[in-house]
Amino acid sequence: MLPGSLLRLALLAAVLVIAGGCGSAAPTPPPDPAAPCAGADEQRAPGFYPDLEALLPTKVAGAAPATRDSGRYCSAETLGSLLEAGIAELRFAGATWPGEGETGIALVVYRAPGLTADAVADSFAVGAGAARGVTQVHASERDVAGRRGIAITAVSGRRPQTVIIWPATAAETVNVVIGSGEGEDRLEAAVSAFGDR
Repeated sequence: MLPGSLLRLALLAAVLVIAGGCGSAAPTPPPDPAAPCAGADEQRAPGFYPDLEALLPTKVAGAAPATRDSGRYCSAETLGSLLEAGIAELRFAGATWPGEGETGIALVVYRAPGLTADAVADSFAVGAGAARGVTQVHASERDVAGRRGIAITAVSGRRPQTVIIWPATAAETVNVVIGSGEGEDRLEAAVSAFGDR
């Protein structure tokens, strides 16, 4: 996979988080969101950006998330094609709902000056197209709450991976639903959970 693609960070790597939960490493002090990234590729912690976390749905189909945190991507390694689009730092908040086995759903909110749904979709599509073991990549437009959205589907192993991307009502903010091995009903429940955000 291309270094720096959001797909690697959110679609493949996050699937491991969805499937496996948290590791057993000792906790580290949370980074300071007011300080510069100081060379870090990524910084994240629960409550890092509470304003973004507040935009996340608290339930999907009546279930609370297993994980919830926020942070920022700060380097060419993590920003990928977004850096080429003029995004020097990308803030995010995300939550996960594990399914059975290695399946699950993640809901993510991204924010940056000048950020568009098309730029986020391009980053996912570029990563999917170059990813090892990812096949049958397709992108299509879809309506989400009356807004123009993009759906990207790919197959990793035998599991379908789906990413649904659309602009949030807040400026320079993009909503994303990521599903690994999930059916359309569960994906639609996740999209609906965002409501009119």
